[in-house]
Amino acid sequence: ITDAIFEGATCILAIHHFNEFIRPFQEVYRVLNQGRFIIFTSSPDQMNQYWLNEYFPNAIAAASRQMPDINIVLHELGRAGFFIVGVETFLVQPDLQDLFLYSGKYEPGLYLNERIRAGISTFANLASKEEIDWGCSKLQNDIISGRIGRVIERFPSQFGDYLFIVAEKRTDL
Repeated sequence: ITDAIFEGATCILAIHHFNEFIRPFQEVYRVLNQGRFIIFTSSPDQMNQYWLNEYFPNAIAAASRQMPDINIVLHELGRAGFFIVGVETFLVQPDLQDLFLYSGKYEPGLYLNERIRAGISTFANLASKEEIDWGCSKLQNDIISGRIGRVIERFPSQFGDYLFIVAEKRTDL
């Protein structure tokens, strides 16, 4: 790809799959003419507040360990040449249409659907069959009994559900 060809770039729920950050961030910097690089991700602190911990503790713990420390991400973006515009929290809303990890925040029954779980890397790559069977059984029982509401209340989103990291390539500096 030619240098300085794009006016912006996004990375959505993917940096936790990177082995390292500097080379991918340098590559994004190289192909941006000027403009913003938006990263949508989650932090370990946010992951530890997901109510799914009640049902899939090992998988969520493994997912949390995969999530990058945001300070490291910010540092590496700076090393790649980006100016950090800001970091903003994002709260999943009830009308969410996408099916990423926290998509069932307001519809816990979504996690009982095997097809939906298959598209969520935490379940597809990190959860054992035994944990999924155990967690889904417990979740289903809690949905039926109404206990799910009390479980969700024990896990407030005090850090937000996800983050937007906004970095910018400036050519006027």
